[in-house]
Amino acid sequence: MRKIIILILLIVAFIQVKAQEMLGIVNSNYAGSVGSIINPSSIVNSKLYMDINLITADIFAENNYLYIHKEDYKLFDYLKREPQFPSYGKDNQAFDHYTDNKIKHAFSNIRIIGPSAMIVNGNHAFALTTGVRTMVTLRRMPYEIANFSYEGLNYPSQFNINYKDYDFSLTSMAWGEIGLTYAYIFKKVYNNQWSAGITVKKLFSYGGAYMNINNIDYLVLNDSTVDIKNLDAEVGLSLPVDYTNNDFPDDGKFFKGGGFGLDLGITYQKKARGYSNRKYNKLCRQPYEDYVYRIGVSILDIGGVKFKENAEKHVYDNVSTYWEEIDTLTYNNIHDLSQTISNQFYGDPNASLIADEISISLPTTLSLQIDYCYNKNWYINTTFFYPLELGKTYLQRPPQISVTPRFEKRQYEFAIPISLYNLKQPRIGLSARIYFLTVGTDKLGGFFGFSDFTGMDIYFSVKFNFHKGFCFGGRRFLPCQNNEYR
Repeated sequence: MRKIIILILLIVAFIQVKAQEMLGIVNSNYAGSVGSIINPSSIVNSKLYMDINLITADIFAENNYLYIHKEDYKLFDYLKREPQFPSYGKDNQAFDHYTDNKIKHAFSNIRIIGPSAMIVNGNHAFALTTGVRTMVTLRRMPYEIANFSYEGLNYPSQFNINYKDYDFSLTSMAWGEIGLTYAYIFKKVYNNQWSAGITVKKLFSYGGAYMNINNIDYLVLNDSTVDIKNLDAEVGLSLPVDYTNNDFPDDGKFFKGGGFGLDLGITYQKKARGYSNRKYNKLCRQPYEDYVYRIGVSILDIGGVKFKENAEKHVYDNVSTYWEEIDTLTYNNIHDLSQTISNQFYGDPNASLIADEISISLPTTLSLQIDYCYNKNWYINTTFFYPLELGKTYLQRPPQISVTPRFEKRQYEFAIPISLYNLKQPRIGLSARIYFLTVGTDKLGGFFGFSDFTGMDIYFSVKFNFHKGFCFGGRRFLPCQNNEYR
């Protein structure tokens, strides 16, 4: 049992590459189709009339329980042919753990945006995007459960204490998506411009699982006995695994579930001057009109996935048990484990299984973006993310606020994201673009051991940009004269 819980914690906290927000990319006026993931209305306001994204990847993980001591973390040493990794504790584990009494959180996210494209024609813009995402959310885990998971039940300082914990969860899902974005400038009045956008996404999931603990009241008496006075919990899984023998992948369908997602956004721009009424006969001749500032509001990832393939929902409805010799628990496969637990609580190995389908909601998030142009090519951006709880079982992005100064030109760009992760943890990042290649991180300290290593972030993008006002052959079409603006 302990090994499984430790494995879950390690996977949640570190193994997944993490995709958080790509602050150095998504708010750029050269973001193109990638910008639609933060606000679908942004694409019609781009400095590009077309872009073709080959691949954009964002890799992120963060937690507040497991860590590597900053003096032990040497990234470049780990990249050697025979790296030497630190070890901690009596079992020589890869990570140490914090012993404070804070609630524990972990978030891991991989986002890969595959072949995608955007095209802008005047007041209209369209984008087609493809991608895969993997996300794991560990939310509000009590500190003592984290300690038992790391140390095992043989943790005397936590013996004979009546713990009462509420409302914590672990949720994971991997899925692919195909999205169609449409954005439209619906109002122009002199130098005021309003645009709206929508992205509809078809979702295909390879698997998902969750554990929701509504209430648990328990004591650990010793290293082999647990008195669970009350447990109100639900566990769901739909995985590419044969539950009877643990074969991976199973013989069933590749996609275990499907659904739809939706992004909505609106943007207001205060233009530096009125908009152009000059006609153009080629997309590349479209003028770009810069702004003094822009304000965007979006709701991201509305929707979810319903799993009907290889799906099981187990419910423990205010049950109790006095479990002796729990340290000797053995099992050979997932069904063996679930039936053993059900039999312990209900006296029936199949009583906990109540349904053969489950649902997991996307990480619905409210976002606010404010971008100010304070000098030619120089911008300051503020972005805010706040998770919304839609549905009973859901993935959740951590709240975050950032301030990002950036310098952008057609050939190159750089940005320095400064953010408060979870609205508590300060971090600084760096992003740079040269023509078609962008590389960046929102957590620069994760590479250099400035503090204990609790996670890291890296992203890159390879895409081709086609700029408004520039046509093939190198000819540039300059903005119109002032009397052509209104």
